[in-house]
Amino acid sequence: MKKIFITTLSVLLAVSFISCGSKPAPEEPTEPEAPVVTEPEKTVETPKEEPKIDNTHALETLGASRTAAIDSGAERDAADKLLDLDNQYEAIKTKANSGKDVNKESDDLANKYMALASYVKAVEAKKKIDDTKLSNLAQAVYDEGNAALEELEKMFTDPNASGKEMLDKSTKASASFNSVLIVIYKKLSKDERNEAYAAKKNADSVKAGVSQKEKYKEGVECFNKGDSLYAMQNAAKAYENYKQAKEIFSALYNDIYEKRAAAQKAIDEAKKRVAESEEFALQADAEAPIKEKLDGIEDEDAVLLEKDNYANPEDAEIDVSEDVKDPLDDKIKSVLGDEK
Repeated sequence: MKKIFITTLSVLLAVSFISCGSKPAPEEPTEPEAPVVTEPEKTVETPKEEPKIDNTHALETLGASRTAAIDSGAERDAADKLLDLDNQYEAIKTKANSGKDVNKESDDLANKYMALASYVKAVEAKKKIDDTKLSNLAQAVYDEGNAALEELEKMFTDPNASGKEMLDKSTKASASFNSVLIVIYKKLSKDERNEAYAAKKNADSVKAGVSQKEKYKEGVECFNKGDSLYAMQNAAKAYENYKQAKEIFSALYNDIYEKRAAAQKAIDEAKKRVAESEEFALQADAEAPIKEKLDGIEDEDAVLLEKDNYANPEDAEIDVSEDVKDPLDDKIKSVLGDEK
């Protein structure tokens, strides 16, 4: 037993010496690797295209409004204002072509074009009033129109003024001046009618309906047409027809009067020559009377022409009414008050 223990101990010591005699080489330190982070793949989304707006109707309405402004005379009487609106029009068309909604801008600009059309008409109506120098017939309404027109002028240069505001103001100006013109032309047409009626009486006095029947009839037709137009509230056109009738009747009277004067002068001269001839004949008859009947010399009581019944010249005259009345005259007077 003791022998086995010693043997085992010897073996253990030998192994121990071997281990101490050869040390293992030190291991080189290794750096820890960084963990690999894998990013998730990004999903690329295709941007959605915005749907294009159909601006066809808006642009058509805008174009029609521009045409109305041009037809009113804007190119001639308000070229600078039209050019400014046209520049805005081009900008809107460019935006519309890109597919953006321009309905709101188009409506606003369309109102501005319509305001320009009313502006041109208002300026024209004001000029007609001023030319007549009769604005006092409806002074308060005329002043309202002037005030509206002045405000509208400022709006054309104000970028903040909306098309609707401008259209309302231009409509006010135009309506005011047109109301004044109605009153003025009613007075002018009535005055002209009175003169045409007097001219007709003169023409009747020289029997114009007999000697120049067709021209006389033309004058009567113009006169009666004036009455019809006046009754239909078109006093301006009525005035033109009364004026034409007056000119026709006056020309007839002057022409016939001059011809009558020339004829009367010839008659007077002929009578003078006849009187001189009669005096010479009496003197000759006294000195050497003719006692026998001669061919070509008729007796004093001889009837040379058969009696004839001539048409009455008065029957050729065409009667016209001495006065004309518009049923709306009283209503206009009530609106304008004491100004009418």
